[in-house]
Amino acid sequence: MSSAQSPVTQYTGHELDQPQKYVIASFAAIVFYSSIELIALCLTTFKRYTGWYFWSLFIASCSLIPHGLGFIFFIYPLGVNAYVSVTLIIISWYCMVTGHSLILWSRLHLVVQARKLLRFLLIMILIDAVAFHVPTTVLLYGSLSPNGARFASGYKVMEHIQLIGFAVQECVISSIYIWETSKLLRLRPDRLHYTILTQLLGINIIILILDVAVVGIEYAGLYALQVMFKPVAYSVKFKLEYAILGKLIQIARVSLSSEEPLSSSSQGPDGPPSDSVSSRPTRAGHQMPVLRSCTLCGFCTGVRKPARHRSHV
Repeated sequence: MSSAQSPVTQYTGHELDQPQKYVIASFAAIVFYSSIELIALCLTTFKRYTGWYFWSLFIASCSLIPHGLGFIFFIYPLGVNAYVSVTLIIISWYCMVTGHSLILWSRLHLVVQARKLLRFLLIMILIDAVAFHVPTTVLLYGSLSPNGARFASGYKVMEHIQLIGFAVQECVISSIYIWETSKLLRLRPDRLHYTILTQLLGINIIILILDVAVVGIEYAGLYALQVMFKPVAYSVKFKLEYAILGKLIQIARVSLSSEEPLSSSSQGPDGPPSDSVSSRPTRAGHQMPVLRSCTLCGFCTGVRKPARHRSHV
C-alpha cells in the first residue's frame, strides 16, 4: 500500500470521490461535537456516578471521539500507521456498540422486573460481544498484513454479519421495551400517562429506524459512508436516552399519587411476590405506594434503595 493510499481504499478497491469526502468530514464534525455535548450532559444530568446505566452511557459517549478519529485516519491518507487507526476503531467500537446494548438493558430494569428475562438478555449481550467482536477484530487486523487478501475477504463477510447481528440484538431489547410500555398504557389509561408512554414508543421507533438506516447504507456498498454514519446514528441514540430518562422520571413523579406499579411485569411469575406493591400512611393520612425493587436495579441504574428492600416509586 502506497503512502498516498488510505487503508479504506485498499479495502474497497476504489478511490473516494470528492462529495463523499465532504460528507465523511461533515459526519466526523457532528460526531466530535455530539460526543462533547453528551459527556457534558452525562456529568450534569446524573447526581450519582454509579450504576451500569450511568457508566455505560458515559463510556459509550466518550468512545465517539476516538471512533471518529480512527476512521478519519483510516479513510484519509494522513500518514498515520494503519494499525494505530484500527486500534482506535476497535476499542471505541467495543465501547460504542456493546455499550449501547448495555444502556438499553440497564434502562429496561425501570419497566421490567422479570429477573429471568433480564438475565437472559445480559447473557445474550455477552455472547454476541464475543461472537461478533473477536472474529471482526482478528480479520480486520489480518487484512492489514502483507498477505491479507484472504483476511480482507473474510472481513467483508464478517462486517455484514456483525452489523446485522448487533442491529437485531438492539431491536430485540427495544422491542421488549416497547412491548412493556404498551402494556403500561393499559395499566394507566389516564391521558397524562398515555401521552408520556406514547412519546416513549415514538422515541424507541426512531432508534429502530436508525439501525435500519445503518444496515441499508452498508448493503448499498457505501462502506466509507456507513462507518462514519454509524457513530452519528449512535450519538442520536445516546441523546434520545436523555429524553427517555426524562419521561420515565415524569412517570415516577406522577405515580406518587397512584397505587399502580411502575413496571407492568412487576407482579409476573419471575418478578417479586404479589404483595410487592404496598402502601404506607403519610403524615396527612394518605397512602403512598411503595414498590419492591428488583435486586439488580441499584446495580444497573444506580438508584439507591432508601429502605432495606424497598424503594419509593
